[in-house]
Amino acid sequence: MPATTMGDRVKSWVSANAEHATVRFFPDPDGIPVDAGEGYLRLWLVEGFLAKQKKWGKNYFPALHGGVTLTFLGSEDTSFTKFTKQAASPGAPGAFLNYPMTPLIPFAGGMVEFEAELYRVSTGSPLDTAVSLAGGLASLIGPPLSVAAAVAEKITTGINTVLDAQDERPVLAVHQAMTSPGGGGDPLRPGYLAIVNDLPTASRTALHVSDGRLHGADGQLTECDFLLLRIECREERDDWRFPKLERLRKRAVRAYHEDRKEDFDALRKLTIAEVFESDDLTEPDAYRVAAHLRKSFEKVIEFGFVTEPDDMGLDPIPAHLLPDRYEVAGLTLTQLLRA
Repeated sequence: MPATTMGDRVKSWVSANAEHATVRFFPDPDGIPVDAGEGYLRLWLVEGFLAKQKKWGKNYFPALHGGVTLTFLGSEDTSFTKFTKQAASPGAPGAFLNYPMTPLIPFAGGMVEFEAELYRVSTGSPLDTAVSLAGGLASLIGPPLSVAAAVAEKITTGINTVLDAQDERPVLAVHQAMTSPGGGGDPLRPGYLAIVNDLPTASRTALHVSDGRLHGADGQLTECDFLLLRIECREERDDWRFPKLERLRKRAVRAYHEDRKEDFDALRKLTIAEVFESDDLTEPDAYRVAAHLRKSFEKVIEFGFVTEPDDMGLDPIPAHLLPDRYEVAGLTLTQLLRA
């Protein structure tokens, strides 16, 4: 029998606790919906607080499981999730602050599901072991995303199996589904997603986010269990490191300096073409990176560098040297590959 999925657990918790759980999405007033293929998303845990945690005792600690499920690599249900302990010592009040739950992921369109669940974990339990193992593998859930997707799938399956075996139930859980603008559902856009447990009815209308923290009628919340997530959306990447492409580029440059012109041309074309195979880039950004790469090869041919300037490489690309999306509009792969 397949393990219960995170989505099923979250939806079950939300259904069972609908009467006393308050869920709100606060859209960024300056944010705009993200069109398919035109931007990226990332999920952050901004703040988590467990009012009753200080009564748990030293043998228990909170652990957060959450992330994003979306269309990726042709699949409709690829999940990028993390399972992690809070940084503070067990038994300390409060929880997590400003923790990235996912890497930056290109939005290809379709449905995106943001989910998080918070657990009360006993030290030395199988779930404690699962949290530690998953936390140790968290660094692998990053670029290149084609590799990260496979790792994330294995981690998610393993966590779901442990949670099923131990019959664990979350203390808090939240789910939000979004889609491409015009699809009839909530459009993907930046903002804050909050889940609050046992919030007095009179305070629900006063719930709001101020300075990145969740507030009620009497100021910052401290008497209720809650999670505050931030859905980040951006038009372009905030990092431009491509070590695999850089290795290919250096092979091409070496071939040029060794007067192996045919090898150089083949490697030059291969490196540029590889940009468009990257699952870490939207199409507009792929053209920007490919245009920068073509220019770096042109400099090698024109100036014959033996020791290259630092700004010619791809690990990282200096962001200020990248052409913007309007400069590469209309470019084709054929033009980029032309000698």
